[in-house]
This record gives sequence, structure tokens and C-alpha cells, in this order.
Amino acid sequence: MYIKNRSQLGKKLSIIHPGEYYITSEDELIGTLLGSCVSVCLHDSENHVGGMNHFMLPGRIRAEGFLIDDYAKYGIAAINKIIDGMLDKGARKENLTAKVFGGGSILNLKGSDGRRSMIPADNIRIARILLEIEDIPIISTDVGENYTRKIIFDAHSGKVYLRRIQKGEVCTLVTQRDEKIIKLCES
Repeated sequence: MYIKNRSQLGKKLSIIHPGEYYITSEDELIGTLLGSCVSVCLHDSENHVGGMNHFMLPGRIRAEGFLIDDYAKYGIAAINKIIDGMLDKGARKENLTAKVFGGGSILNLKGSDGRRSMIPADNIRIARILLEIEDIPIISTDVGENYTRKIIFDAHSGKVYLRRIQKGEVCTLVTQRDEKIIKLCES
């Protein structure tokens, strides 16, 4: 299903950006646009609680503490925050299921060593590992490859509407003033 505008939806739509998450027990939608970032959509079908996060980096585990960077831009914190928030809203952990999206290699980013960035794959991996540790089954994924993804999550039903966007389509959406993005689109 391709949604052109909010009036087609018939429900409130909350948009989240990188480093954000949203949890609700209302009959509403949550949307985001993903590149190398990953979103985990959690749903409790019995209690109709849903939540989505949007994280940019996997995060680090260090000797001095598990959650050094307690920001939702890191997968480690974002997944823990959404699980805790879902339980606070009345979800039961044994009812939770997950859908994971994103982790696209869309900009051919290179690390300091000149090799292709592993951030998209690491984002996907941290989502899978943490959900397995928490015993939350992943029932659907659309990850990796060279797509940007627009997703809209129906928090009440648990359905996700997905549109894959090719690199060229993303580049035409960028303003001409952003030279850094234009150079990435040309490569």
C-alpha cells in the first residue's frame, strides 16, 4: 500500500526521526524514513500496545558500564527503552513480537580505513541480538540491500506499510544546497 498523504490514513500519524522512539496504546500510526538506520517495531496484539524506535548506531559495550551512551540514537539503548516503555504502557513481555526494518547501504560511506562502512550491518545485527536476548520473536524483517525505506506502523494492529525507495529517488528529494549529499548521490 502506497500512502501519498496523511488524509488517506484515517488515523493520527506520529513521525519519528533518528534517535527518537514512540510508544502508544492508542489506535494510531507511527512513521519514519530509514537509510542505514534501523527501526524495531514492537507489538503486543493482546493489549494493543505498539512502539517504534529509530536508531543510527549500534552502540558500544564498555568495561565501565553496559549503557554508557543512554541515548535512543544507539541501538542498545533504543531497544531497551522501547521494551521498558511498552511494559509501562501495559504490554506483557510474553506477548511482544518484533518487526525489524532498515540497515540499507545507500550512500556508500567509507570508514577511516577506506573500507565500506559496516554501520548498516552492525545496526541490523544489534537489533537481532538484543531481541533474541530478550526472548522477543522477530516475525518480519526487511533489512539490508541498497534501499531507503519509508515505513508506517499501525500500533493497534501491528501491521507495517513499507515503501522501498531507490537511491536515485532519494537524491532527487535533497535540496541543491546540501553539497555533501549531492556528492554522495553522484558517487
